[in-house]
Amino acid sequence: MADFTPIETQEELNAIIAKRVKEEQERISRKYEDYDAVKASNKDLTDQLAAAQKAAKDTADKYKDYDAKIADYESKIHQYEAASVKTRVALANGLPYEMASRLRGETEEEIQKDAESLKTYWKPQAQPMAEAETPVTKKSERDVAFQSMLSDLSGNKE
Repeated sequence: MADFTPIETQEELNAIIAKRVKEEQERISRKYEDYDAVKASNKDLTDQLAAAQKAAKDTADKYKDYDAKIADYESKIHQYEAASVKTRVALANGLPYEMASRLRGETEEEIQKDAESLKTYWKPQAQPMAEAETPVTKKSERDVAFQSMLSDLSGNKE
């Protein structure tokens, strides 16, 4: 700063200003020299984001009713398990199969208590015995005579 020279002409002023403007432009262009690369990278990332959002939306649309289906399946499984427990408890307590659906309770212990209380009102019926088969005995004289007559009529001999 010791060598200060006053500016005396317009051309000198224009030259100094042009020099400083050029230096500032170079400084700014160095600062933003990777602008095109950043812009291209931004476009690629924006495209990838759009594709990922579309894929996420498609997947969400595909699986949107899965929660309802799972809840429905779990409900059915619970019903089947409860029916199985009721049937097992009813048969273990001597109740007929048809009475299993009438048992109440959520846990096996509750169902067992209900079966025991119902068992006091239910008198098991004795199963009917099968009819005894008639024993095979010797042929009576009458049967032998009829058999002989039939053979004679038909022409067959024993």
